Amino acid sequence: MKEYGFDEMTVGSILEDKAKTNKGRVVARFKDITVTYDELNNTANRVANALLETGVKKGDMVCMMLPNCLEYLYVWFGLAKIGAVKVPINTAYKGDLLEYIINNCDAEIIVIDQQYLSRLKFIESGLPKLKKVIICPGATEEKSETPDMKFENIPYDILLDSPSTTPMVEIKHTDPVAILYTSGTTGPSKGVVMSHAHFYYYARQAVKYLGLRSDDILYTVLPLFHINAQGVTAFGAILVDTQFALGDRFSASKYWDEIKKYNATQFDCLGAMLNILCAQPKRDDDADNPVRLCFTAPIPVEVYDEFRTRFNLEVVEGYGATESNLVLCNPLDAPKLGSMGKVTEGFECIIVDDDDNEVPTGETGELLIRHNVPFSMMSEYYNMPDKTVEAWRNLWFHSGDRAYVDEEGYYYFVDRKKEAIRRRGENISSFEVERVVNKHPRVVECACVPVKSEFIEDEVKIVVVLKKGETLPPEELIAFCEDRMAYFAVPRYVEYVDSLPKTLTEKVEKYKLIQEGVNENTWDRVEAGYKLKR
Repeated sequence: MKEYGFDEMTVGSILEDKAKTNKGRVVARFKDITVTYDELNNTANRVANALLETGVKKGDMVCMMLPNCLEYLYVWFGLAKIGAVKVPINTAYKGDLLEYIINNCDAEIIVIDQQYLSRLKFIESGLPKLKKVIICPGATEEKSETPDMKFENIPYDILLDSPSTTPMVEIKHTDPVAILYTSGTTGPSKGVVMSHAHFYYYARQAVKYLGLRSDDILYTVLPLFHINAQGVTAFGAILVDTQFALGDRFSASKYWDEIKKYNATQFDCLGAMLNILCAQPKRDDDADNPVRLCFTAPIPVEVYDEFRTRFNLEVVEGYGATESNLVLCNPLDAPKLGSMGKVTEGFECIIVDDDDNEVPTGETGELLIRHNVPFSMMSEYYNMPDKTVEAWRNLWFHSGDRAYVDEEGYYYFVDRKKEAIRRRGENISSFEVERVVNKHPRVVECACVPVKSEFIEDEVKIVVVLKKGETLPPEELIAFCEDRMAYFAVPRYVEYVDSLPKTLTEKVEKYKLIQEGVNENTWDRVEAGYKLKR
């Protein structure tokens, strides 16, 4: 892998360099379409020049709400080449959270797939800063009418009419390249500002610690609006001069067929994907696949053993976050099953108590992280200086995750200290769920808590206090939530109570609700046969 110096490590210039080195070589595959390095670079230049013509300039925030598609790549690299800042939005978002993110990042323009325009229309009156909408019709087969909105509409295809010359914009490795929103815990979601250097180091870490090679073919069905698909798979492949293949969504029954179609040798898994794949009926050709390596978060030893044996591949466990980087990874030659691995080059990790005092080896506490290389971690939480300072107190980044380290320097995940809920690879903010439910006119207050699921992670439970004399069928509350939050955040369980347990300072004692879990008074939408809309 070629190493880039500080004056070279900007996302757009790296693609430019790789396009010269790998002219005519395939870099990306999506469905039955292949794109070469020079085609990707030239199309990104066209998009970049067109965006400049529409008034986008260095430092401007541009929201992107696109599913996995080639257009995502062109806009991503196009923005990077002019120093604009991409703000990817989870395609499941709607209602309050979608409105909040567009407003919080100060974006005046959004690139959006046509299938999501109705969600934009729903919150139109609450978007005073948004002025232009670039509509991408090619990412879905489901065509729909463009709703009448106050914004200026720009067809995506117009972006391809500009010249493919490299935009002459001076960009530094310290400049922001992206803002990725992470789940809020006790407050609104936070926008993680990533510099070009941070993005480069994320991919560099993946290449180094996963042992990625120029003859690998990387595959992902993870969404490009998350750091993993962007930083590990797409940009990681580019750094190591190879290709990656994009799936549009996770399907357990078709997963291995896609792997074989692309002849993929490496993929990443998040959340319950490994468990779901293991739960599929066994096939005679399970071990007959081209994959040599799977990267995942720590999983139970029994799942690890079954997966690597059944599918004839190696599994590497590690730990990273949008704010930090790939800071822990199991050595390829000396893994410890169930651990997050050892600290990677350029980073330090310690385990501390509630007062930030380091605890003895083997004792559980919060995982703190800091970097030794400038700009290899997040620059700030956008528009949230207080949250930035809080996260970096005592000059260490506080992960919010509880862990311990053994005598050999291997770290083990225990649980989350923060109030985030993890479901199917997505972080869910209890705050965001509660904010929506509390808007229902018959609700006084509520508390959102995790319930352990059969797939290692969590299911979402909402405990609700109704106004005196009111009733609210659970199905009606769930339908209310569906219109206003991502499908994966919609509670599975609903329980009505007369009051919530609280401290003397009126803070809800959520640990008591978590201990109660699912009981005879809990309504389960799965058991009730309620089907969510997507």
